[in-house]
Amino acid sequence: MFPVSKAPQYLAETRAAVARLEESTTPEQYAALRARAERLVGGLFTVEILLEDEIQAEIALREKFEPARVKQAILNVATWRLIESLAGKWSGTPAAPVVRARAVMA
Repeated sequence: MFPVSKAPQYLAETRAAVARLEESTTPEQYAALRARAERLVGGLFTVEILLEDEIQAEIALREKFEPARVKQAILNVATWRLIESLAGKWSGTPAAPVVRARAVMA
């Protein structure tokens, strides 16, 4: 996987990979893949993850729906966000806003 410190780079690469996927598939194919990713992410966690649903679905697409890799990547990105938030509070520098998303195991 990747170290937590590389989460910003991982997110940028993920967004680029998802954009390439969207361009290389039909709208119907992409919608089906996106729905599959959202279903996968929806069943991974029983705790609250402070990460947008959109980012979680993009990670699932990038990791090709492999549950263990998706879960690890989401946890790494969420950990990075938490560290950035805490560091901002300690230093007085505001961190990027965090949107709460709840993923519940089905």
